[in-house]
Amino acid sequence: MVSQGRVRVGAVAYLNTRPLIEGIEPDDPLIDLHLDVPSSLAEGLRIGQYDVALIPIIEYFRGSNYQILPDIAIASHGPVQSVCLFSKVPISKVRNVGLDTSSRTSSALSRILLAERYHLQPEYIPCDPGVDPRLADTDATLLIGDRVLQMPSDEFITWDLGRAWQEFTGLPFVYACWVVRGDGNSSAELIRRLKIAKEQGLRALENIAHRSAQELNLSEERCIHYLKHHIQYDLGEAEISGLQLFYRYATKYDLAPKGIPTLFCEVQHQVPME
Repeated sequence: MVSQGRVRVGAVAYLNTRPLIEGIEPDDPLIDLHLDVPSSLAEGLRIGQYDVALIPIIEYFRGSNYQILPDIAIASHGPVQSVCLFSKVPISKVRNVGLDTSSRTSSALSRILLAERYHLQPEYIPCDPGVDPRLADTDATLLIGDRVLQMPSDEFITWDLGRAWQEFTGLPFVYACWVVRGDGNSSAELIRRLKIAKEQGLRALENIAHRSAQELNLSEERCIHYLKHHIQYDLGEAEISGLQLFYRYATKYDLAPKGIPTLFCEVQHQVPME
């Protein structure tokens, strides 16, 4: 159940999230917005620090009494560019992987794809989000977020996990969704407001790219191409199919408990598990 007064909302501070929160002002009368890394947002939602958070999708399936807000996601239909495994050796030869501790969905996706596509069960070692793959003591390092866009790709074998998932399944991959605690009965206005924020953000991609380029030490062209061509913000039938397939693989590898339905807040209906 969403709390009375301003709703405590947690979101990621990455470039790909900015179109979803562009229209939310600091003095918004409904939304009290806080920015953090994905793993901290998931924990904050779990313990009640947030009423709603943009959490890694694997955390929806690991949580309880959660519902997904409809029509909004951070997804990709192929290469995502900001979720990559940087390897010093051919992927088929990887023996150990450093996993960015700020990510949970991408860590699970790495395990699934390495197992399914390469029949690998490498050693997984937590690593700081700021780790330099060139200096890491692992064959490969998973990094997510804006830092990946800044990495020199010619120094590694770079495995884009969005591309790898699409090639493997033919489906989009959903990295994160807005998720609400409780039954969501009080969240109709919040859903409407977040949809408006998304629409405003999608109309402002050029402005977002312009402001973000200098901050991230990237070209404006790089930022706008990333936002327009690599990140998708809808949560339609194809995205839901990709989400549910990811969940089935997650349960196969004991990365999420079985029996978790996909519940949406607005329409109060259950999407049957396949």
